[in-house]
Amino acid sequence: MVYKRVTADEREHIYRWRREGRTQSEIARRLDRDPGSISREISRNTGRRGYRPKQAHEKAQAQAKRAAPRRFTAEVRVDAEARLKEGWTPAIIGGRARLEGRRWVCAETIYKHVYADAKAGGTLWKNLPRAKRKRRRRCPRQDGRGRGQIPNQRRIDTRPGEVETRLSVGHWEGDLINGAHGTGNLATLVERCFRFTLVGRTQSKEAPEVTRKMCSLLKTLPPKARRSATLDNGKEFAHHEEIARDASIDVFFAHPYHSWERGTNENTNGLIRRLYPKKSSFAGIGKAELKRIDAFLNDRPRKCLGWSTPREKMTAFLGYTP
Repeated sequence: MVYKRVTADEREHIYRWRREGRTQSEIARRLDRDPGSISREISRNTGRRGYRPKQAHEKAQAQAKRAAPRRFTAEVRVDAEARLKEGWTPAIIGGRARLEGRRWVCAETIYKHVYADAKAGGTLWKNLPRAKRKRRRRCPRQDGRGRGQIPNQRRIDTRPGEVETRLSVGHWEGDLINGAHGTGNLATLVERCFRFTLVGRTQSKEAPEVTRKMCSLLKTLPPKARRSATLDNGKEFAHHEEIARDASIDVFFAHPYHSWERGTNENTNGLIRRLYPKKSSFAGIGKAELKRIDAFLNDRPRKCLGWSTPREKMTAFLGYTP
């Protein structure tokens, strides 16, 4: 699917329909756009006086000009390929280059290059974290069918900027890992600053049970350690407003098919899959096994923590061992 920039005419429509009280989802349907595109357009281009079409268009054009130098030049490509072979992920490659003030491209650009190389018979894909030659579909079906919309979502675009810095404690990413053939699921929550992980088992994927489990996990910690949670778009989180209310936490959602927006959670799920590869049964997971998973994740030294463990960091923050 080719991305098309939002036009000045579309911005006029967005402005008018918002004044009429129409929702972002309804505006997206009228413009034949993904709801996430409308959400990003509004969050990025809203000024002090609100969303105004002329101002929004000028801001978007200015941003496009600033982004122009970030091209996938031969120099950037050679560096990216070398880093991939060293085991770096596309996100790390782009992020490190940006930190060092070098010319950089986003992770998505590097992924596109890797999969184009795979189509041409190349082997760069073998260096990816999941080492998949073909890319899984990450956009909604063209016929409009898909996972459906969870009502009253707050998108990741509206999340406080401090969450991105990983400098403040209490911001979590959440997901549900499925066992084989309906043998149960693992609800996971990973804290972005310390990588401390909470894990619990559910028998079903139904929203009520998952909601109860998420709330019980979060409430094992004090309010200062649970400030926000960014969740996957699965229907199991349809009762997110209850999670927000019961656990006193702000809940946000990543964009559909954008799992990298919850990268910490996805990486942690990958670690759990070392213990329980895909198609494994979760039927035998009880309290003892949950403790083993907890120890495997939270007592594991992390380079990003200066070789401390997530539990050591969380213990120092809380004043007791969780």
